[in-house]
Amino acid sequence: MYELDNINNANLFMENIEQSRIAASQEVAIHKQKLFEQYFTPLDIAKYMSSLFSDIDNVKLLDAGAGVGNLGLISALKFLNKSSTVNLISVEWDKKLINFLKGNLSSVRNKFSTFNYKIVNNNFYNFALHENKKSTKYNRIILNPPYSKTSTSNTIELKLLQDLNIKTPNSYTNFIEICINMLDEDGELVAIVPRSFCNGTRFTQFRNNLINKVNIEFIHLFESRKKVFKEYGVLQEILIIKLTKRNIKKVAICISDKLTNKKIEKFPKNKIIFNSDPYKFIHIPNKEIDENILNEIYKLPSSLKELGLNISTGKVVEYREPDLIKDNKNDPLAAFVIYQTFLKHNVLNLNIKHERLSFLAYKERSKHKMIESGNYIIMKRISYKESKKRIVTALISDTDFKHRHMTIENHLNYIHNDGKGIDTHLAIGLNAFLNTNVLDNFIRRFSGHTQINASDILSLPMPNSKTLVNLGKTIYNGNISEKEIENLIFKENLW
Repeated sequence: MYELDNINNANLFMENIEQSRIAASQEVAIHKQKLFEQYFTPLDIAKYMSSLFSDIDNVKLLDAGAGVGNLGLISALKFLNKSSTVNLISVEWDKKLINFLKGNLSSVRNKFSTFNYKIVNNNFYNFALHENKKSTKYNRIILNPPYSKTSTSNTIELKLLQDLNIKTPNSYTNFIEICINMLDEDGELVAIVPRSFCNGTRFTQFRNNLINKVNIEFIHLFESRKKVFKEYGVLQEILIIKLTKRNIKKVAICISDKLTNKKIEKFPKNKIIFNSDPYKFIHIPNKEIDENILNEIYKLPSSLKELGLNISTGKVVEYREPDLIKDNKNDPLAAFVIYQTFLKHNVLNLNIKHERLSFLAYKERSKHKMIESGNYIIMKRISYKESKKRIVTALISDTDFKHRHMTIENHLNYIHNDGKGIDTHLAIGLNAFLNTNVLDNFIRRFSGHTQINASDILSLPMPNSKTLVNLGKTIYNGNISEKEIENLIFKENLW
């Protein structure tokens, strides 16, 4: 990390910037965070992010969503310390922050004659539209954007995004894609953002646009969800990413809660985004276990669809389902509701007592939400990084159907055969595969957020049907250990 100690009063500058961040957080954070999920960057993270920029003499620097200016200013100080000329554009829409921003920027300008700045008090999308019309480009962009979802009710912003040809589902990915479009040919972008864009079909177009326009040079993934922005109570998994227009052969990965480059490992680009993956998931590998995982997973020849199966999300949304009833005394065709609370530690217990409405009435408008007797695999949609296993599943067997129909609530996914049950041995074998340690470690390469998406499961390499059926028969005929299950899938060519 670069040293700023030899800048006159550099530590004082940074301390003043940090104090203004704390003061601004106390003054405006509650309103701003709740509405926009925007959090001011702490000093240690800002210093680390700015250290990731490579040196350049004439810096055209953009701080998009500047807040009190800490990211832009600390990045500027990095270059000013090496006698570079810095022209900083700080964009901040919140008028409450402009005085903080002006004070911090002017204090640095008074010390460095080669530092020039401009404050733009405007919506960033509007600013970007004007910059695009002028074909303005920047060679360094620093970014801590708002994390909220793209608003579907803000017609002004939607029109701006349409004019910018931006179609991503979250504000932070909007900001990233806009900034990518504003980079010059030697440009670099450093951002601190949630990890959620790395997988899921909602972000597929964004990931395709990203990899077609820039290269991922560096990713720092924090091991704990509670370390970054801990003072704000942010529990999303956060990473720092550096993107560049330059050609990159290998991607540097650091997985650590410490802001250090000592744990960096480098991986070929095709180990980060697989050429054969139609969704272009971004994997974040850990070298200690990565090679073995990939060697095992890529032996697998099939996929869920090639097995003739599919995955769906439970169709009962409890709080808005009008046909839920307490019992089926007057409706023998009513479907018993499987709630996520029935699934714990990969065991399904349908006898748990609860206060919820237990049945879905059989009506013309509700019958499509029901499943008939058969074998299904159900799966929790929410699974935290700290969980023992990211995939939590259990089997529903045809013997569990005490009623003609069941139905599944929206917090669960379920695997089925065109809406019907799965062959018994195939279901047992597939469920065992989904709970292997090898697969768990593979999923952790790309899935950092709490939700297990259907697309995550559809993208997984899987054993072929014969292997899974024979595995299911072996398990059905007697208990075997997880190690034995993995050996049957990955190690031994028994089938």
